[in-house]
Amino acid sequence: MNKPLPPKLLSKAISAIVGLTILSSLAPVQAQVNINLPNIGAPGRRVPGGSRGVNCVAKNQYLTAIVPKSNLGLTTLDNPTLYFYIPENKAPEVELVLQDENEQEIYKQKYKPSGNAGVVGVSLPTNTLAKGQKYRWNFSIICNTQDRSLDKLVQGAIQRIDNPQLMSKLETASPQERLKLYAEAGIWQDTLDTLAQMRYSRPQDSALKADWVSLLMTKGVEFDSQLAQAPLVQGKNVLQPINQTSEVTTP
Repeated sequence: MNKPLPPKLLSKAISAIVGLTILSSLAPVQAQVNINLPNIGAPGRRVPGGSRGVNCVAKNQYLTAIVPKSNLGLTTLDNPTLYFYIPENKAPEVELVLQDENEQEIYKQKYKPSGNAGVVGVSLPTNTLAKGQKYRWNFSIICNTQDRSLDKLVQGAIQRIDNPQLMSKLETASPQERLKLYAEAGIWQDTLDTLAQMRYSRPQDSALKADWVSLLMTKGVEFDSQLAQAPLVQGKNVLQPINQTSEVTTP
């Protein structure tokens, strides 16, 4: 029969095990998402320019579009979700406007903001985007409904691509596999949204949070760590549609 360890050795062994457990829990989680962004872009701005007069946004906080530095996000969907960091604010309204390649407005929706800060997804309606087409969007925090020159405005573009081979692989893929497939293909909007949905379902998953931070700080995206670690919140908790007066022109 094995003899029990002497008290001093037993105490040292327990301390060593506890120490290793603590170190393991503190070790950084290795991010697993590597996106291959295409070398294309579009006019736009991820952060608003300077504005005069009333400022309804908290000091040193900025509305930010969660898009690559190119200002263009690719998608495979007809109703993708756009993501924005909405700062703490006292705005009466927030507005999303979508235009086609001929600068014709095809969708507009206003929202009542909660005033709370966080990264939030804003989904487009079904059948909004046509394959192969590029669209421009404007997203505004409206500080004064009577003077839109005071808006905090970000702008960018989104393009729906047609990739039958990718779509075939996605049909039987798990969420983690879909994330990898989108990232390898450089499909920004779908990569970001897939990861966001995974985080919503597993909010305590440190690996998913590490993936999110890594994605937002990767080459070609390059947000700072403060924004990359901003809370990801459900849209319904930050934005409430106003009157559902949006219009969609079917492609």
